[in-house]
Amino acid sequence: MWQDSVRIGSIIQGRTLIPVKGLKKIGTFKSSITEIKELPNGYNISYGNSYKTRKITKVAIVPVGYADGLNKDKLRDDYTLKNNIISVGMEIKKIFKDNSLKVIINGNEYKILGKLGMYHCIIDITNSENIKINDEVILNITPLQANDEIRREYI
Repeated sequence: MWQDSVRIGSIIQGRTLIPVKGLKKIGTFKSSITEIKELPNGYNISYGNSYKTRKITKVAIVPVGYADGLNKDKLRDDYTLKNNIISVGMEIKKIFKDNSLKVIINGNEYKILGKLGMYHCIIDITNSENIKINDEVILNITPLQANDEIRREYI
């Protein structure tokens, strides 16, 4: 059968092994800042004290974590030789680049410090004076992995 159509499958939800030119993410995950704190030099953050401040650090607390789908990736479901080679190549590339998780607040990118909590993350906002409680935070969450109980708004 010949048709003038395309089956895009999981690509519509952002599941691709390699970037696909011309496709844009279809959804945005938003939250807001609930707390802002200033932490002293040498302060331990996160599970197992996985991050220690190296200077006085201003942080924002955002009530989004693993339970909501942040940094949860769908495992590969295709184990062909070609896709195994692509996956190994992508993992090797990660060694040479900054893999830290980031969020967007007021149009600027900020780094998540330490390990994610189950229900929260800690954002370094040290170099920003204009961030305040209730500011909108945009997070990179794959739609497939977002918690089912999160309210969806369709525009």
